[in-house]
Amino acid sequence: MEIIKLHAAIVHFGIAMPFALLFMEVFYRVSKRQIDALFIGFSLLVSLSVILSTISGMISYEPIEDKLYQIPIFKIHKMLGLFIAVVFALLGLLAFLKKHALFSAVLVIGCVLMLIQGYLGGSVVYDHMVKPWLKAPTDPS
Repeated sequence: MEIIKLHAAIVHFGIAMPFALLFMEVFYRVSKRQIDALFIGFSLLVSLSVILSTISGMISYEPIEDKLYQIPIFKIHKMLGLFIAVVFALLGLLAFLKKHALFSAVLVIGCVLMLIQGYLGGSVVYDHMVKPWLKAPTDPS
């Protein structure tokens, strides 16, 4: 199976995980729970899922790279994806080092960046690929 067919599932999982971690972070803060192995382990899993999302994106767009670079926002989407992978690698490190205050700030920033990235990715797929395909004349035969 081509990775491009799995990319959407990998990415949507990688988007959902940081928001689940954000909810977990809020719960830990509100309940005044100490950071434990579950929280650290989940944080590392979230970091890994975001990094794997970036890698799957890099692999999946390679066969259609020339077409994607014709889309004005694609380069921003690509660079932001790489930056987000670095942000979440840092997040995993902060969780491991138990730097909770800095961890919280980086998590919020990472989630905001994920929303922007999701919007850009949706625009690349739907505005520049699906909509033109839907508007294209169909072959009556």
